[in-house]
Amino acid sequence: MRAISAGELARMRDVQEDAMPDTAYVRSRTQAADGIGGYTDSWANGSAIACRVAPYSSRQGTDEVMAERIGARTAWTVTLPAATVVTTDNRLVVGSRTFEVVGVLAAHSWETARRVVCVEVV
Repeated sequence: MRAISAGELARMRDVQEDAMPDTAYVRSRTQAADGIGGYTDSWANGSAIACRVAPYSSRQGTDEVMAERIGARTAWTVTLPAATVVTTDNRLVVGSRTFEVVGVLAAHSWETARRVVCVEVV
C-alpha cells in the first residue's frame, strides 16, 4: 500500500464532505438531580456539522457488537466528517429526526469520514 500525502488525504475528505447534504447537531446528555434521589436527563445541542443519513448496511464483524443495542429497531448509518467526536453517549439531530448513537464504526488508516450506527428515537 502506498503512502498518501496530507494534501491527498485532505482532498479525499473534501470529496466525502461534498457528499453530505444534511446537517446534524451532536447532542450531549447532562443529568440534573430531580430532588427525590434520581436524575433527569436533558440534551444540549452542539455545533452544526455536515452529514449523510442512510439505512444501515451490515458489515462483517460489526453485527454481533451492534445487535444487542439495536434490537428489533431499524438501524441507520450517519456519515460525519472525519475525526468528528461522537460516542455512544451522544444523540444526533438531523432535521426533525433524532438518532441515538449505538456504535462508532472503526476508522481505517486513512479516515475520510466518521460513520456511526444509530437508531431513531421515536
